[in-house]
Amino acid sequence: MKFGEKVRDLRKKHSLTQDELAQCLGINKRTIIGWERDGRYPRSIEMLEKMADVFHVPLTYLQPDQSLFIERAAEAYGKKGKIEAQHLAFELTELFASGELTPQDMDGIMYEMHKAYFKYREQKREKERIMNL
Repeated sequence: MKFGEKVRDLRKKHSLTQDELAQCLGINKRTIIGWERDGRYPRSIEMLEKMADVFHVPLTYLQPDQSLFIERAAEAYGKKGKIEAQHLAFELTELFASGELTPQDMDGIMYEMHKAYFKYREQKREKERIMNL
């Protein structure tokens, strides 16, 4: 299930309108619409944490699906990046399915991965901003 579908389903499950969810998260309704309909994704790990708290779900539930991760790695790093992303996704899936990690350990891993991802996105935006000056 894609991120936007998860948000919409959770919002409806909690009987929240887009306006009400936006208020809970301290953002505007257009942002919610962007997530649910336009395939957009929050820009910070803190927003994902707020959403996880509002919906009472683990942070890992809100993570982007693996195909998006692999596609973005391919765009950014070419064939080698795609292969490495596929390998990483497989290894993490195996590790999580092994039963050797506690839910807190899994959340910790995903939290650190999200932080790294958002840091990369911010660096990329800053680089693009500088190049467009």
